[in-house]
Amino acid sequence: MDRKALKLDSKSLLNAHFKFFFLLFLPVFILEFIAGYMSAPKTDYSVELNATTATPVWTGQQTFGTVVSILSALITIGVAFICIDAMRQKLTYEKPFSKSMTIFDNVDYFLGAIIIYIIQAIFVFLWMLLLIIPGIIKSLAYSQSYYIYRDAVDHGEKISYLDAITRSRKLMDGHKWEYFVMSLSFIGWGLLVLVTLGIAAIWVQPYMSLSFANFYRELVDEQNAQTLSAADNINQAS
Repeated sequence: MDRKALKLDSKSLLNAHFKFFFLLFLPVFILEFIAGYMSAPKTDYSVELNATTATPVWTGQQTFGTVVSILSALITIGVAFICIDAMRQKLTYEKPFSKSMTIFDNVDYFLGAIIIYIIQAIFVFLWMLLLIIPGIIKSLAYSQSYYIYRDAVDHGEKISYLDAITRSRKLMDGHKWEYFVMSLSFIGWGLLVLVTLGIAAIWVQPYMSLSFANFYRELVDEQNAQTLSAADNINQAS
């Protein structure tokens, strides 16, 4: 898989429709900012007069920030679905705000995102109990679960949440290292976001989402090509 080509295609698409993707991701940016501010640890300075240290406390504001963070994560998954449509050239570049709420437009999308996240978290946690590395490997293997589940729903296919995770694991066979390297390739962009106090995220975040969506598209295309090739070989043999 040509990682540079996948990222170049994503970058070109983003630059060609930057306004659309900026507005598409705008709710995510706003919610991430609110969540970051609300979730920041607060310190209680009302301690005894002779105390020399302050005590961190958990507040209702932080609880609200956590809720906002979860909401942001759900919207991000829905936006990732839109990015897949873009990479498949099946997207109309209109009504970006409406498309931002994709995850809430379909109850199967919404429940699938939540339940798959919980199942993955449990599985990865259990693997982490053994060693850190197996947990990381499994998280890479499960990384395509949301996309697979969404495609199945769109095609009217009955699929369980566990099946989506299993299919992701099979789809990622031989590709986990590629996915890991692709993730590492965005470290520089992440540093740019930090240096610019988050401003660069308005371009970097859509770029990353499109790139990983393109990675999934390529995986599926390769799998379909292999399936067709195997079918042709069987037909020729018969």
